[in-house]
Amino acid sequence: MVATISVVEATQPARLLDAADAQAADAAAVTVESEVQHRGLAVVRNIWQADAADTAVATAEKNLARQHALQAKLTNYAAALRFGGTNLGPLRSQILAMVSQARALGGMVADDGTVVGARTMGVMTAALAAAYTASLRSMLAMFNRIDATTAEALRTGGPLPQTPPAPDFAWTDEDLYRGGVDGAPAGSDVNQDGIGDCYLVATMSAIAHADPQWIRDRISYDPQTGLFDVTMWDGAGWRHISVTQADVDANIAAGGASGVDNVVTGAPLWPAVLESAYATLKAPGQGIQGIERGVTPPALEALTGNDGRWIIPATEWMTPSQNIDGQIAEALSGHQPVMLSTSVFGGPLDDMHVYSIEGLAGTGSDAVVTLRNPWGPDSGPPVIEARLGDLIGTGPAAGLGLGPTAMINIGRMGS
Repeated sequence: MVATISVVEATQPARLLDAADAQAADAAAVTVESEVQHRGLAVVRNIWQADAADTAVATAEKNLARQHALQAKLTNYAAALRFGGTNLGPLRSQILAMVSQARALGGMVADDGTVVGARTMGVMTAALAAAYTASLRSMLAMFNRIDATTAEALRTGGPLPQTPPAPDFAWTDEDLYRGGVDGAPAGSDVNQDGIGDCYLVATMSAIAHADPQWIRDRISYDPQTGLFDVTMWDGAGWRHISVTQADVDANIAAGGASGVDNVVTGAPLWPAVLESAYATLKAPGQGIQGIERGVTPPALEALTGNDGRWIIPATEWMTPSQNIDGQIAEALSGHQPVMLSTSVFGGPLDDMHVYSIEGLAGTGSDAVVTLRNPWGPDSGPPVIEARLGDLIGTGPAAGLGLGPTAMINIGRMGS
């Protein structure tokens, strides 16, 4: 069988699991029967000593050997069927989901997995179509290998190969944190380019800086399907979101949050995976273009389970007992993410942009704040130091909310 989209759609891998259960039940029945005969044969040996007894015992032993061979073959059949059903089922679902996603973005999908963009509608660019084509063809080839392995095991009745056919995926868990110190994610891993989602990318950077393990705990990888599983809060509970190979390719083609699309050698992949998952959560069917423009609290909630607390400088300016420097310092020492969103009066920073705060030295208005720009090194220094008073603003203008900082969002991870 050559796996195509229509062939995959017509398959019913769940029925392989039903058949596996039936074969396993038959094997168990044969095992029980063999044990009964074996006990009976032992009794015959003990009470019957004659030439005729030798003949009867030899015949019984041949029958037992045949039953043992049958039991082994039925067990192998069950294992082969279970292997096929377990692996083909999720792969089928992913292939069909990817086809639906490509079509929703305006792509036309051929039976062999080739994707082309519609000329009059949709956002399926040539680069994005090529990414979807590569992923679909890779998954179809994997479907073919698993199907062939299952069929060969059923034909021979022998055991499955000790090593199943190795999937060939472009992106794996080895790419997630490559290049990092001790293989850990870091705030410097992000590199926002073609998508206007600084609110999300800066939040990702701040979390990675505050608690790298929190990022690692959000992402897992299945080497058999090539899927990344990302855990995010959907407002009601933690939800598992699948990120496909095509999602990653599409993210890179669109200039997403990782440095991979900047041709940075060894750039970690995790920012692209998290950004793609957030797009699936918040803008299903729209790709990462659907998450442009936003604010940090919803992003913080999706990544950590709550939207943290907010500092609005105008309010804080009117209540000086709630010192902003102390709140930032406390959050950083407690390994909590801190993001600063600028207003239309950006001051020393870019206006209407979001930065992660990585450090604070000193106190009061003269405290020096260390910020990271999610744009990375492509648009000036990625790390900036600024006086807190210059960021918040002073005098009546700041009290009216006319300072450079519109909001500071502090996380509450673990609460």
